[in-house]
Order: sequence, then structure tokens, then C-alpha cells
Amino acid sequence: MGKIYNSITELVGHTPIVEFKRLEEKLGLKGRIAGKLEYFNPAGSHKDRIALEIIEAAERRGEISPDKTTLVEFTSGNTGIALAAFAAAKGYKFKIGLQNGVSQERLKLLEAYQADIADVPQEVIAGVFEKGIEAFADVIKYMEEGVENPFSTRQLDNPDNINAHYKFTGPEIWEDTDGKVDIFVGGVGTGGSTHGVSKYLKEQNPNVKVVITQPDPNDVVNPIVKGVEDGGFHGIHQVHNDEGITPMAPTNFSDELTDEYKFITYAETLRAIHLLAKYEGIFVGASAGASLAVAIKLAQQEENAGKLIVPLLPDNGERYLSEDLQRVRPEVEEKVGF
Repeated sequence: MGKIYNSITELVGHTPIVEFKRLEEKLGLKGRIAGKLEYFNPAGSHKDRIALEIIEAAERRGEISPDKTTLVEFTSGNTGIALAAFAAAKGYKFKIGLQNGVSQERLKLLEAYQADIADVPQEVIAGVFEKGIEAFADVIKYMEEGVENPFSTRQLDNPDNINAHYKFTGPEIWEDTDGKVDIFVGGVGTGGSTHGVSKYLKEQNPNVKVVITQPDPNDVVNPIVKGVEDGGFHGIHQVHNDEGITPMAPTNFSDELTDEYKFITYAETLRAIHLLAKYEGIFVGASAGASLAVAIKLAQQEENAGKLIVPLLPDNGERYLSEDLQRVRPEVEEKVGF
């Protein structure tokens, strides 16, 4: 029987989990790695889930409607793309402010969806990195000036962000692995995915281990990423150090659900991206590569022999081709331990 969908909003979720068997074989891994491929969402990333949930939850509460509301958000890219796509599909106006370092591909996608890209002064943006996550509210307040009936989607502290992953992403991982997931690996941008997924998985099995990927401090200069050439970690940042939770940890993130933090270098990130493309035909973005690199290092350990490790892979590498993400750098990668 045929099936014609009414909107792209009906296509969010149910993304595939793929075990990387050739990668496991080539690297001689002791553990198993099965990646959650979030770029199969209609607007291309795991942020589709939160964008749709935030909009539809607000609609259910009667807070917004297409005929009167302008959605407003400040973001590094993927949340903006998802909001732009679903705002278009539902008939909303959408105003977006962009953080520094947004790739050309993501900028052009926002233009394609005809989002209103705000001109936010650098001194306003700089406050985020001087004051921490709470300064995002200052940027949103600036962007709302002159907008009739603005509604800030507040991705960093909106519980609907967490709910999207608790209601859908977590259950999908549990069901698709038949409850056999042993370790979940994710990064922290807004904190919603790791919080929502981890909460659900630990409710099903408290022994599921949650590992958080963080950029190696030696590869990051606040807020500019040194990395390799002009590349950079996109969508994840450091939320925990020797002193505990950092000022860049969003409200949505839950330290209580985290079992371990793992630093990863940009060279390791590149190596993981290139290995996955070479052996599995899957080309992922930088945040996905970082979590995959963590998963590989975990799968190398004897203590994880036979365990199923599921990294959340947020988007694909096509959004970062302008940064030369695809180019193999032997002089860099030969120094990586996998």
C-alpha cells in the first residue's frame, strides 16, 4: 500500500543504527560499535528532533501559532537549520543569530530556507564566552528587539529539548539494540541529547554506562579552535574539568547521568572520520567523529570485549567540506593510536 506524507515533520526520528563491522575487523577492536546515524533526519541532524518537539510542545500549550509568532534562536548551525526547515514547513517566521565559526555549508542552508539571519554585533556575541552559557540570554534579548510576538526556542535550557531525546532517541536505541546497549557515547552542545538519552537508557538498565566526549583543551583556545589547520569541533564543548562543571555547561545537561568524561584531540577526530568513510562508506561531521573516536578507544580496551558501544553521530560531513574535513593528513593521523 502506498504512503504519501503530509509534511517533513512526519519524517523525524527512527534513524538507523549501523554496526561498523568492517571497522571493527580492520582495527581489531574488542568491543562492538554501532553508530546512531542522525543525518537520516529530514533536515540532516539530530537537532531535527528538538526543533520539532520545541515547536509542537509550545503549540500544544497554546504559546505560539504560525499567524502571529516569530521563532528566535542563537545557534552555531544545526539547531538553526532544523528550526528554519520546520518553521518553513509549518508557516512560521524564524530569526536566527549565528555564533562565530559557522561553516559555509550551514550558512547557505539557512539562506536556502530563507531564515532571517540577524546581524548580532561581535561585542554581544563575545559576552557568551566571557560570562558563560547564561550570557546566551543576553543575545536572545538583543535579537528580540523590534520583533513582533517573538518566541525564543531557548535550546540550552528548554526542557522540551531533553524530552525530544527522552521520548524518542533513547527508546529507539533501546529497541533497535534489543536492550543490549552497554555504553552510550555522546557530546554536549545544548546537553539535551545526552541528558534525554541517558535518562531513558538508565531507567531501563542502570548499568548502561554513559561517556561524554569533550574536545582536548590543547586543541581549543576559547573560543577559537586550533585543531588542525582551520578545522574545528562543531557542536560540542568542554563541560567538565578538574574543578568540576564548567561555565559552558548548559542547563539541559545532567552531570548526575554521566559516568565518565573523555577528552579527544582533533587529530583523533579526523582519523575516526576518515576510517569510517574508508571502511563503512559513511562520512560524518566533526562532533560525530569525536564521539566515534571515543567509541573506538573504548572498544580497544579488554574490559569492553564483546560490549555494544553506541555513539550518537549528529550529522554528516557534507556540511563541513569547505573546511577540508574530508582530506586525509598522514602526517597527523600516523600519530593517532588507532
